[in-house]
Amino acid sequence: MENSQLRGIIPVLNTPLLEDGSIDHEGLRRLVEFLVNKGVGGFWALGTSSEDMNLSFEKRLEIARTVSETNAGRLPIVLGAAFYALEDILEFIKEAQDLEIHAFHVMCYHTLLGFDRVEWLYKYIADKCPKPLWMYSSVNYGRSLSPEFVEKLKEHPNIQGVKFSTKNVLDVSKVIMLADEDFQVMSSVATTLYTSLCLGVKAHTTSIASCLPEILLNIYRLFNSGNREEALKEQLRLIKFLSALPKGPHTDNFFQAAEEKYILSLRGICDEYVTSYYRELTEEEKRHIRKLLMTYEILPLEELKSSLLSQQ
Repeated sequence: MENSQLRGIIPVLNTPLLEDGSIDHEGLRRLVEFLVNKGVGGFWALGTSSEDMNLSFEKRLEIARTVSETNAGRLPIVLGAAFYALEDILEFIKEAQDLEIHAFHVMCYHTLLGFDRVEWLYKYIADKCPKPLWMYSSVNYGRSLSPEFVEKLKEHPNIQGVKFSTKNVLDVSKVIMLADEDFQVMSSVATTLYTSLCLGVKAHTTSIASCLPEILLNIYRLFNSGNREEALKEQLRLIKFLSALPKGPHTDNFFQAAEEKYILSLRGICDEYVTSYYRELTEEEKRHIRKLLMTYEILPLEELKSSLLSQQ
C-alpha cells in the first residue's frame, strides 16, 4: 500500500471522547465505518483538527490502534506523529510502525525554527521512518512551508507527499505542480476544494469531511465527471454554510472540533465532548447550527428530523 496514490476526499478524523476525557473507542469505530461506507478515499488521522496537541502520547496510540484495527486495510491511513520533542516523534513512529497504515505525517510545531533546521528535521525523521513520511504545512498552526521548500524536500526518497493547507491559491498552484508518480500533494481548506480541483489536485483533506462527507464527495464526483457547473454550485453552498456558522466557537477554539462533534452527535456517531482547552457549544449555538443544516440542506431533512426527535 505504501506506493499507492491517494485519491478523493480524505477526512481529518475527529476524536470522539467520553465525558471523562477518555477516548470513545466505540464512537471512533462508528466514525471510521460511517466514512468507509460513504466512499471516502482514506483517512488523515491525528491531525490538528483531531485535537492532536491536546492528546497525550498514550491516547494518540490508543486512537492509532483503534483506527487501524477498524479500517482493517480497506483504505489508506496517513497517521500523525507530530510532537514538540523529536524523541517523542521517533518513539511514536516506533510504537505505531506495525499498524496497518499507509504513512506517517509530521508538522513542525516550532513556528520560528529556521528553514535549514526544518529541512534537517524532516530529513532526519524520513531517514529513520520505516514507512513513507508526509510533510504537513499550515499557515495557521506550525511552521508554514514555502513552495520552494517543498520542491527541495520532495527529492528525499522517503518523503512521499505534503498536505498543503492555505487559502493562498498561488502557493497552492505552485505546490500542486510538484506532484508526480513519486510525490503526492493534498490540498486542504474545505472552501477551496473546487479551486484546488481546477488546479489539478487529486486528493483533498479536511475535518468537515468527518461529519459532512456527502457534500464534499459530491463536489469531487461532479467535478471529475465533467459537471463543473453543478460542482461549483455545491461548493458555493458549502461556503455559505461554513461562513454562517456561529463565530464564538471559532474565536475561542479556532478549530471547529466542537461544531463538527455536535454534527456527529446529531448523526448518532459520537458525543459532543472536546479536549481540554476547547469549549463545547452553547444551546443557542446548537440551535443556530441546526437551522443552518436545514436552510442549506447540508444534511438530508429526514435524517435531521429523526435525530432531533430522538434527542427530545
